[in-house]
Amino acid sequence: MIDFVDKIPKRLLIAVSGLLLGLTVIYARLGILAYIALIPLGIALFGKLNSGEYKKRAAYLDGFIFYMGFDLVCFHWFIYFYPLEFAGFNYAESVLIIALAWVGLSLLQSVFSALVFVFISVLSRTVIYKRSPVLMPFFVAALFTANEWTQTFTWAGVPWGRIAISQTEMPILMQSASLFGSYFLTFIVVLINMLLAYAIVNIEKRRFLALSALGIFAANALFGTVAYFVPASDEERSITVAAVQGNFPSQTNYGATAVEVYKTYEKLTIEAAEAGADVIIWPEGTFSIEPDRYFIYDGKLLTLGERVSSLAGESGATVIIGSYTINSENQLLNSMSVYYENGERIEGAYSKMKRVPFGEYVPMRDLITTLLPILGEINVLGTDVYRGDGYKTYPAFAEEGSAQIGTLICFDSIYEETALSMAREGAEMLIVPSNDSWFYDSRALNMHHSQNILRAVETGKYTVNCGNTGMTSIVSDKGEVLVQIPIFEDGYAIGTVSPSSVRTLYSYIGNLFVYLCVAFVIASIIIEGVIRLKNKKNYKKPLL
Repeated sequence: MIDFVDKIPKRLLIAVSGLLLGLTVIYARLGILAYIALIPLGIALFGKLNSGEYKKRAAYLDGFIFYMGFDLVCFHWFIYFYPLEFAGFNYAESVLIIALAWVGLSLLQSVFSALVFVFISVLSRTVIYKRSPVLMPFFVAALFTANEWTQTFTWAGVPWGRIAISQTEMPILMQSASLFGSYFLTFIVVLINMLLAYAIVNIEKRRFLALSALGIFAANALFGTVAYFVPASDEERSITVAAVQGNFPSQTNYGATAVEVYKTYEKLTIEAAEAGADVIIWPEGTFSIEPDRYFIYDGKLLTLGERVSSLAGESGATVIIGSYTINSENQLLNSMSVYYENGERIEGAYSKMKRVPFGEYVPMRDLITTLLPILGEINVLGTDVYRGDGYKTYPAFAEEGSAQIGTLICFDSIYEETALSMAREGAEMLIVPSNDSWFYDSRALNMHHSQNILRAVETGKYTVNCGNTGMTSIVSDKGEVLVQIPIFEDGYAIGTVSPSSVRTLYSYIGNLFVYLCVAFVIASIIIEGVIRLKNKKNYKKPLL
């Protein structure tokens, strides 16, 4: 088998791994295959390392090939945006913009992610590696993990294609995210792959390496089994929550009248309240108007806020809606407003912190509009949306002592920082109102939903997802989908949520595990530098 593998071009093996891993991310039901998807990459890497010096330039190209294949798969859903007529673009402009988004974002991600392989090249020259080659699988896993983390730093990162997403349809295998976060799942998946690949190319240590991989997998599964069946809630509290899906795609919603949209949500809200819902959630940006804007309803001139406030009183439930608000500086915010049954309301209870680049604002606007004017016009709202004023929670009901709700509005939820901040602010349950109708029925819907599942496990909080057209669901604190309604149907997902003040270890330590991965790599490079410096000082020039 080794001879056969040796005949396959190593860069072909690297490309195949990128594509295979991408498939497990967009199809989480294939998640178990993630544990072998990187074996071709590992075989190619260890083959190159064993054959001699792994040059940085060659390493960078290997990394670019791997990540480009991976990212093209993860971001394939951009093609579902075609055509962009709703944004005012013709067919030719739509093709150009979609190509720039799909290929451009993949290129942007790959150009930086490829540096992972440069670090592998650097580490392969260290004394530590030469003395203990078995450390390389750990180096690779640490670098992959650190790379995912760096994608949260700027708007250009977009932490969308996380390896941990591949584990979200196997609740047992993702419980360790409650300890060290979803990055820990990435580390485990990569490490097991690298150990198995090293076992294939290293006959002498094959049994040890294979057993190590099996032991890590078994330990994670054992912890997951125990954690899955141990209740996390500290109190016997429950709230019946309904997430309403009106099935108004954005391409239609912003052309529909406010009354048309409102009447659909009113009808479904009343039905959900009659079914026993205590809290009813509407999606992100349900309306393209602010709560204080007037519209004619049944012959009366009312503000949206006044009408929803009346609806909350009539239904006897808290109603939380997505709408746009204006702050004191006259800036547009993407917000959730809360209306209690007693008439109290909080307009702009939480406003989105993580905005979508080129969707809600144009980053580096002057530069972008100069180089690529067409990208400066893509914002469908016609103006930039601004960040909210911080992470904060609000009570589920008007009375004192109510369970605290933490909100992650759509794009917020792909960043673990938002969920961590909400847990630390005292959130006892999470809601994720979204507008994913732009994705139509592509795998992007599932990928975003998978991110929300990870946030539930990381924080140990029930999470209610509410989309305009999908995916609308209720997820337990263990990451199990309890109820979900089909996409492109109007209706509501209703179920019992158990608010919990218990915090996971991860909510306390945050990304400590990632910092340790970074420290592991940096320490190894520093030690190598110290050893070289020491050897240089000890070198004595021979006498002539």
